[in-house]
Amino acid sequence: MKRKIKWFVGSLVFVFALMFGMSVVSLAAEPALKIGIVDVNKIMKDSRAAKNARAVFQKDLNAKKATLKTKSDKVTALDKELKGLDQKSSAWKEKRDKLVKEVKELRTIEKQMNQELQKKDIELTKKIFADVQQILNKLIKSENYSLILDRKAILADRDGFDITNKVIKIYDSQTK
Repeated sequence: MKRKIKWFVGSLVFVFALMFGMSVVSLAAEPALKIGIVDVNKIMKDSRAAKNARAVFQKDLNAKKATLKTKSDKVTALDKELKGLDQKSSAWKEKRDKLVKEVKELRTIEKQMNQELQKKDIELTKKIFADVQQILNKLIKSENYSLILDRKAILADRDGFDITNKVIKIYDSQTK
């Protein structure tokens, strides 16, 4: 009986050793998990393409603000003229109607400009993000990353996973 128990225990030890050995071999065959972390906000702020896009956007914004200022100054001048006239005169009524029309035009222009600027901002952001996505896809293939995550999705990490500066350098080299 003791012989059967020894044989059974020995068989169990052999089976467990064999299973452990197979699991170690299968783990060694798997490639190492390589993770990268990217701060997309930093790329959108610090890359050359983003800075150029912001400069173009700011130039367009300033031009639109100048147009609005001119129209606003015209409305202000009309308002001053209106205050200097007698409310019972026909000139006052004409100026009032003109002022109402100008204010309406000003609001319409302002709304259109804001919509245009918002649309342009979205387009520029999408283009930059698409370019960065292509760079990340190339990095996954060329440097064997298993996973690249956005910084916003990470609660904590060790040093060495952040590849944001590498992505910015690649992106800047492509947008000379």
